[in-house]
Amino acid sequence: MSIKVGTALCLGLAMLMSLPGCGATVVIPAQDQATGETGTEVSGSQLSDLVPEDAVPEDVWPVLALLQGTAETAVWLPFTAQLDVENIAQNPELPNGCEITSAAIVLNYLGYDVDKVTLAEEYLPTYVPYWEADPNVEFMGDPADELAFYCLPGAVVTAVNAYLEDVGSEYEALDISGAPVEELYQWVANGTPVLVWATRAFSDPLYNYTFQLFNGSWPYSNSHCLVLTGYDDTTCYLADPMLEVETVDRELFASRYVERGQYAVVITKAQTDGE
Repeated sequence: MSIKVGTALCLGLAMLMSLPGCGATVVIPAQDQATGETGTEVSGSQLSDLVPEDAVPEDVWPVLALLQGTAETAVWLPFTAQLDVENIAQNPELPNGCEITSAAIVLNYLGYDVDKVTLAEEYLPTYVPYWEADPNVEFMGDPADELAFYCLPGAVVTAVNAYLEDVGSEYEALDISGAPVEELYQWVANGTPVLVWATRAFSDPLYNYTFQLFNGSWPYSNSHCLVLTGYDDTTCYLADPMLEVETVDRELFASRYVERGQYAVVITKAQTDGE
């Protein structure tokens, strides 16, 4: 594609989608995770009123048509985003407390001077014995105990919102589980770090086969929660309470996030009526 045609396409798409220009990355949503297909039929003539069809290589038209067909739901992102988030180590006090330590990391980033142990001891719902716990409701055991497991977003949201209510905060924790990975990047680009569930050091998932959860599934033996703090075109940046990783390949990050169940939490200003 020539520079002239590329510029025309860029400006034309910006006008079509009410954007100021082409200084961002576009992510087309609703992609089938199994096949990678969007299921959208495209036609080379759909944008002929924007750019003459004979001025554009044939293989470009499907992309333009796809953009046109999903303009209202596409996610537009800066090429890179990086938040200045200070990490907190979960050890030695909380050998299994990665989730509540990640919550402390984000709360401290937002300006709240709260300790991970305070959150764990005073706000996090726990249940013993761990093999009878519902991890989305309570922590499986005690995060200060070496023989404990993990929790999921529900327990973290309960803990964080109880703390925020006690201090009279305008913030709230939201469970955004199920969000596509591009939405996580969008939160970060807007200044909000994201608690994400994956595996330790993004290794292959491992399971504990000594007991089953209430829903019949096997618990993870290497479940891990950490904080997404930035991204660029190849890399995701993280605050890891285990101090094992600071960066991970962007494709591997997305893969582990999906494999682990797409669990995520953000702490953001509470919405009021009329907003």
